[in-house]
Amino acid sequence: MRKYFYTDGETKFGPFSKEELQAQKISRHTKVWYFGLSNWTQLSQITELEDVVSTLPPNLRPQNNLEQNDIESSKKKIIGEISPANPRPKKLNLNKWFSGIAILFATLLVVFVLIRNQSEAKLRKEVVANSFNSEENFNIYIEKFYRDLEHYGISPKKPEKTIVKFSKLDQLDNTTHIHALSLGLDNDKRIEIYINPSSWKRFTKPMRYFLMYHELAHDVLNLDDLDNKPINEGKLMYPEISSYEKKNMDDFIESFHNLFEEQAKKRK
Repeated sequence: MRKYFYTDGETKFGPFSKEELQAQKISRHTKVWYFGLSNWTQLSQITELEDVVSTLPPNLRPQNNLEQNDIESSKKKIIGEISPANPRPKKLNLNKWFSGIAILFATLLVVFVLIRNQSEAKLRKEVVANSFNSEENFNIYIEKFYRDLEHYGISPKKPEKTIVKFSKLDQLDNTTHIHALSLGLDNDKRIEIYINPSSWKRFTKPMRYFLMYHELAHDVLNLDDLDNKPINEGKLMYPEISSYEKKNMDDFIESFHNLFEEQAKKRK
């Protein structure tokens, strides 16, 4: 399901799937963004895109040269700081240095959390404002999900509130590439899912079941997406549900059976 954007510093390009992104004119230093990131991030620093980075050519300047130059620069700096009257460099106060680093890190972490929370709150407000009721009976999927969980001995507490609605996600700036969004992760008191109506309309029956069980697994079982890697393709928590056009109901059944069996073993 995940789509990526990249920028050359002036223009935003996308959205692209991982395969489409790999075919673009990008480098290891290209800034990339996807829903969930608070800022544009260098491609080489995104773990789930390591396989894309590995296909890109390395820098023209060899790393060992860079390291050697850094060493030589450090030597020159140290020599320049040594006083003729005192040939030994001054000892650094390591305790103060580490304390300063720790304070800086803690400050950056607090700022990051605040920015992320503000961004999530703004997105939630926009998604809810764009939502609407419909004649689609989503309870069919929810009730079947809980029956299938019970079959495997998994009995999560039923939420106090359940919201499943359509929301025009493709009309919002930060969700144009998202087919559905769950907002009840790690909140056992509610199921809150919003589905892009245009995606739902073109999805096949198996894809709709994949989508609903995927989002319910977020909200009910508090599961995260799997890494977007070929080894995870076909699994229920694989984020690229839109790639499941050729999947049938047998594929869906096998997928959620494997997940529920795995969860049942973990909960024993």
